[in-house]
Amino acid sequence: MTMTAGSLFPAAFALGVALAGAALPLGTAHAGGAARGAQAAVLPDAPGKALVEQVCATCHGVDLLVPSTRTATQWRDTIGAMKTAGAKASDEEWKAINEYIMGNLAYLNVNKATAEDVRLVFSVADKVAQALVAYRDKQGGFKTLDDLKQVPDVDPKRVDALKERLTF
Repeated sequence: MTMTAGSLFPAAFALGVALAGAALPLGTAHAGGAARGAQAAVLPDAPGKALVEQVCATCHGVDLLVPSTRTATQWRDTIGAMKTAGAKASDEEWKAINEYIMGNLAYLNVNKATAEDVRLVFSVADKVAQALVAYRDKQGGFKTLDDLKQVPDVDPKRVDALKERLTF
């Protein structure tokens, strides 16, 4: 039997999804409180949504994307697995897909996140992300959403908008 990139994609993608997981580690505090109930598989409206639907729909529906509690790291691994398995997009498109998924779907442990992950999930400039990480390290970590709102240049409305996806 001859295997082609196309025939390998479903198995490789399934492996990528399995490796990336779909749940937060046990014992992780969740800023949004109780887990969200069942949701329809609808991607949030934001720049990049159409591209994500276009590239991902060649092999699966958005039901494999949402709802999900994958972390930024898990999403990065999943996107990498999709690319390796043959999903087609230009470098610029992959960047847009990554920014859409991180900014709209990825969960973030604010006490462990890199400045790059903060930048992507919060959709802020590098300077703001680095300031958040520096503040966190100086203060010894965040315990609440209000702690995050004390970081200079971090928009409290953005913190509130992300509360369901932030962990401590």
